[in-house]
Amino acid sequence: MSNMNRRGFLKTLGLASAAGLGWRNLAFADASDTQNIVVVIFLRGACDFLNIFPPVSGADRGHYETARPNLHIPLADTLPLDGQFGLHPAAAPLKTLFDNNQLAIVRAVGNTLQPSRSHFDAQALLESGTPGTKGTSSGWLARYFATIPNLPPSISIPSVAASSYTPTSFLGDPAVLTMDDPDYFSLDNAHWAWDERLVSTLPNLYAGDSPVEQAGSQAITAMQIIGSQDFSGYVPGGGAVYPEGYFGDQLKMLAQIIKMDVGLRMGALDFGGWDTHSDQGNGIAGNFANDLVTPLANGLQAFLTDLGAAGNYLQRTTVIVQTEFGRRVRENADYGTDHGYGADILISGDASQIIGGFHGIWPGLAANQLFEGMDVAVTTDFRRVLSEVLIRRLENPNLGAIFPGYTGYSPLGVVQGTDLDPIYDNPSDEIFSDGFED
Repeated sequence: MSNMNRRGFLKTLGLASAAGLGWRNLAFADASDTQNIVVVIFLRGACDFLNIFPPVSGADRGHYETARPNLHIPLADTLPLDGQFGLHPAAAPLKTLFDNNQLAIVRAVGNTLQPSRSHFDAQALLESGTPGTKGTSSGWLARYFATIPNLPPSISIPSVAASSYTPTSFLGDPAVLTMDDPDYFSLDNAHWAWDERLVSTLPNLYAGDSPVEQAGSQAITAMQIIGSQDFSGYVPGGGAVYPEGYFGDQLKMLAQIIKMDVGLRMGALDFGGWDTHSDQGNGIAGNFANDLVTPLANGLQAFLTDLGAAGNYLQRTTVIVQTEFGRRVRENADYGTDHGYGADILISGDASQIIGGFHGIWPGLAANQLFEGMDVAVTTDFRRVLSEVLIRRLENPNLGAIFPGYTGYSPLGVVQGTDLDPIYDNPSDEIFSDGFED
């Protein structure tokens, strides 16, 4: 058992749990845990941020309306923000967050080394954290955990991918708990083939110190904890109402796991469907507004409200919303938008930790300002934004290991925190030689 696939291993343990094993001796983290948490929401398909935060003044307003005669947000319907940019009316909860200093928007963000309009390539390059190199064997979140300076060894569930698959950002992290439905870990439907002997036998198989045994032990403990919780009966705090559907369910699950005080440091979830090539909808209605923007805004507001209702969970949690690239500035003949380049990153959380407002350099929408004459240009490398969260919120300055080759740490001022000196040295890949195949 020296070499195995970690996903298959965790899946096997998950099947054993779902079979109805009566796990005992739960190992929860210290309820006084005060370490910070980051939740990464990936909008897969390439979000049209230009229509979420449209220009409302100056020359760019004219360029925007000319490029999108059918898709632009009418000024009369646009919610006011800062005088330069407004907000899609379907995203009204984001205005509340903006006005409460709980939302930072970094404009014109992207991959500055290897632009790609391929969903697969662009997502892989961003999630690997190596934008100039394809085929990286680990993700940036896995390398964060491999270099974290203050992670107690007793933590039960340090990372959760709220998904049916492990995202590339966690590639190389055998400890991540991948789960999109807590009922998958239900312990009350025992099969005749399983008996109590397995309850004591299975943990003993992973009682050693090897990486495989440590990962197995941690997976078993995680299933003990998840299986003991009543997820279906969870009541969000503060009157928060999550949007119906997969995205809302995943956010609510992550909120409950955060409140369980099991040592969560990093959560990741996907929200797909943003590839709006056709029938995107007119300025204020349609698929983009009703099925994408509204759930995103409502979900983010509900998540922050839920965490802020009790304890210090909201103060400890920072939410990152990103996408693989933006959309073409000009609408297409099918009343949609094609693959573009520059996008936005949203950073949200408690007002005491977020430096709200718009950040970054807006490149403009004139023809000579567009990337290749078609797209919003990129003026901020995505690693610059993520690095600020890593250092100021997670106190991990090992940027050379997390983003190999990146030496451009210069905080934009999107979050509060102490600027530790970045460490640009990149240790050997041996930190990932743990006996697992990816």
